[in-house]
Amino acid sequence: PDMYPGNCWAFKGSQGYLVVRLSMKIYPTAFTVEHIPKTLSPTGNITSAPRNFSVYGLDDEYQEEGKLLGEYVYDQDGEPLQMFPVMV
Repeated sequence: PDMYPGNCWAFKGSQGYLVVRLSMKIYPTAFTVEHIPKTLSPTGNITSAPRNFSVYGLDDEYQEEGKLLGEYVYDQDGEPLQMFPVMV
């Protein structure tokens, strides 16, 4: 709704889904997640940061079940930009 930290692209509720369609097939080796640090948050916390998340690979957008590439936990006390290696 505005340009203030923490108001960029929020999901409603405690769960959300994101699909990224690429122009060609890739074999990822890692994923990164970036969230503002607590020090830049207007409220002093980052409870809106993703915590537990899973990444799936799909052959196409119509595939109903993807291949699990990993399950991860974003550390809210860690660096703002965190890298997660593909587990499979």
